[in-house]
Amino acid sequence: MKNKINLLISSVLLLCSNILYCNSINQKINDQNYKMFFSCGSENFENIPASFSSFETNSWLNNNITWTASDSRTDQTINSKAIVIRNGSLTSSIITGGIKSLTVTTQLKFAGNPGNLILEINDIQVGTIPYNSGVVTTTLDNINIVGNIIIKLVNPNTGQRVAIDDLSWTCYSNLGISEVTKVAQLSIYPNPIKNGEYLYLNKKVNEILIYNSEGRLINKSNLKSNSILIDNLLKGIYFLKTENMTHKFIVN
Repeated sequence: MKNKINLLISSVLLLCSNILYCNSINQKINDQNYKMFFSCGSENFENIPASFSSFETNSWLNNNITWTASDSRTDQTINSKAIVIRNGSLTSSIITGGIKSLTVTTQLKFAGNPGNLILEINDIQVGTIPYNSGVVTTTLDNINIVGNIIIKLVNPNTGQRVAIDDLSWTCYSNLGISEVTKVAQLSIYPNPIKNGEYLYLNKKVNEILIYNSEGRLINKSNLKSNSILIDNLLKGIYFLKTENMTHKFIVN
């Protein structure tokens, strides 16, 4: 059993970059009550209150984090259960470990116009999250805040009902690091994707690694273009890793 744990630790090291952060994989390992997480945290909204179409304040507990959604409803879905924010916000309780990047899926429900949610960490705006009538998965990288954090997504657009799903974040520490080099943000599309379709990157990278949700490397490719054919993958969650970033994508 200890050998199995060592192999799993090796997988974690493959998925960590410069000991700055662990990538967004939520695989749990159980061995004599030990639990190891490959990422700082995630929220899948499966524990939100029962489906209700009226807007109110909703609170729930998941992974030892309390989430509060003001002016929200619980009867909508994206990939699974989702929380819908109208003129309110989604706020976490205090989270340890800092934050390097955050990934979230959004979708505008009912009528409305495309717009942006505001991402705040410790009441300071660090970026915006786009939404429209389609399913949009966004990663904000290089947030780079150490210590205790509070994550908050604010909907500043009156009357726009925005669903939020599959929220995850990576931890961050500047221990021993004198400077963090920022890189241009990488995005992938379409996401979700189907087998037989090409996954496109918005910029050229030399090599990509694809891991499944168990942290197993299933594809290593040297790219000659900015796309890769997704083929022979089971439905589920996968992680595409480049030299500088990791993106979650879903195969339907």
